[in-house]
Amino acid sequence: MVKTENSDWEKEDDRNGHPLELIAFFRRWPKTDNYAVRIVVLTLIFNALIAAFFILMGLIMGRIPSWKALGNGLVEAMIISNTVGFTWALVTLSFGPLFRRMNKLPFPALIASYTAMGFMVTLVAFFGVSYIPGFEGITNWYLKSEFYISTLALSFFIALILGVAYKSRFAALERDAALARESERLQVVERQAVQANLRALQAQIEPHFLFNTLANVVGLIHPQPDIAKRMLEQFIVYLRATLSATREEHSTLGSEFEMMKNFLAILQIRMGDRLQVRFDLPCDLADVPVPPMLMQPLVENAIKHGLEPKIEGGEVALSVKRSGEKIAITIADTGLGFQDSTSNGIGLMNVRERVQQLYGGAGSLVIEDNMPCGTRITISIPDKKH
Repeated sequence: MVKTENSDWEKEDDRNGHPLELIAFFRRWPKTDNYAVRIVVLTLIFNALIAAFFILMGLIMGRIPSWKALGNGLVEAMIISNTVGFTWALVTLSFGPLFRRMNKLPFPALIASYTAMGFMVTLVAFFGVSYIPGFEGITNWYLKSEFYISTLALSFFIALILGVAYKSRFAALERDAALARESERLQVVERQAVQANLRALQAQIEPHFLFNTLANVVGLIHPQPDIAKRMLEQFIVYLRATLSATREEHSTLGSEFEMMKNFLAILQIRMGDRLQVRFDLPCDLADVPVPPMLMQPLVENAIKHGLEPKIEGGEVALSVKRSGEKIAITIADTGLGFQDSTSNGIGLMNVRERVQQLYGGAGSLVIEDNMPCGTRITISIPDKKH
């Protein structure tokens, strides 16, 4: 399910949220575990606002001539507004599904429904007020047409405010949900692109390495069967690791280094003393998450274009260190050097694109000369601990 910034409010509305929650200020109030308490508090505030409105209208119309009348009027307004308000809250809590269906009606039908509902709730609430000592005479209001007209007008006015607020709020929620769905769709597309890129990268790497390794195994079977067996065993371990890596979205530096050890062990059997390898992975960085097969094409380039063409061979070194808020992964060789190699740069381009796609501006790939000879490639990715 797509979650938006307003999903908590939507859940409250699924339980028939309070009208005050249409206002952003009240939505920011901490959500309590006891939803009934929250509704009671919001209803008290809402009722006080309604009572204040009637007192203000009385002052404007000159119907409150003294401070005593103001005090009496305030008490009466609070009693009536709380009776009506809590009756309305009880109805909305009891008939939540009905109100949720009403909220989905076209605007005119929504206003008409809320007006009719408000009118009926107010009549019932005033009937209840008549049982409060001192308010018995309120039943006489039912005999006056002005009472019904004013109640209907007030219900329509409140329904209009609620209808506009609900519709605008729901429209905003729908826009947010649509944006969230689009964002999620783009993330899915990006993940699929990364996986496709990884499979393409594997398809690019494996044939060359596969055929060379199998050719070497065949050539060693008769003259050196033990070495042929060892090479084949290392090759099986390596293939198992790479096939597993292509099915995962994430790997770790520890897993990637282990896979590179198997990869280079096979090449050491093939190249003999012409290839030396060195690994430097601090224990506290072994669990750092990285994209699978991130180092593979760079190590392959170092061998294929740097060390293999060099008669005396050389060393390839893999190291990792924490540098500020970044993790620096370095593949260095003592081969011919980048400028002297015949590489067309496809492997480097693939890695650079993956780093950019996964980390944006927070990731980088830098190519440098490795003194006194060879090439040094450093991949920098964000350190998740910072």
